[in-house]
Amino acid sequence: MKKIISAILAAAVTTTALTAAVSAYDIGGKDLGKNWSLNVQIPASEFADLTADSYVTVEFDADQAEEEYWSFKPMDSTWTFIDPNGVGGPELSEGKDAYPIQKEDTSITFKVPADFVDSIKTGGMVIIGHSLTLNTLTVSSEAPVTEAPAAEATPETAPAGDANAATSDKNNADTGVEGVAAVAAIAVIAGAAVVICKKRS
Repeated sequence: MKKIISAILAAAVTTTALTAAVSAYDIGGKDLGKNWSLNVQIPASEFADLTADSYVTVEFDADQAEEEYWSFKPMDSTWTFIDPNGVGGPELSEGKDAYPIQKEDTSITFKVPADFVDSIKTGGMVIIGHSLTLNTLTVSSEAPVTEAPAAEATPETAPAGDANAATSDKNNADTGVEGVAAVAAIAVIAGAAVVICKKRS
């Protein structure tokens, strides 16, 4: 048990260190609306370490009530679209002047071409879009890791007799307080059943 706790604490410390290395700029839940008239300006101070190899990630909420389209458009301080020129960015819209977003998306990552870096480090970045609410912006030297949610094991899929398998019930006596409580309850019920049977006989 001590070894398990030590491993968990070590992993937590490592995760904290990695998270602390890259700070996210809080955009504050800015709703860009649907008419392209609103914008968010990210200060130049957030791009002090920006290079052409950096990854810029913006997290957002897509308007689930929208039925037509969602779009994201980053620009430098002169309102020039940050065109990745086909390198390090997602697919562009038909007009080649914005990034189309899918309804289920929650973030977008793109690179800033070398010819835009100085402009952004000096004047910051402007973001406009359609049917998006912007939450945070992060600049990192490494691409963000996206992991699919782990499939939850069920009694049907968990190997029989595997004490480490995640199950949806609490019948395993090694699952903690819930498991102990369940075993105790079963013992009480069994004892009551014996008493009832004796009285009837």
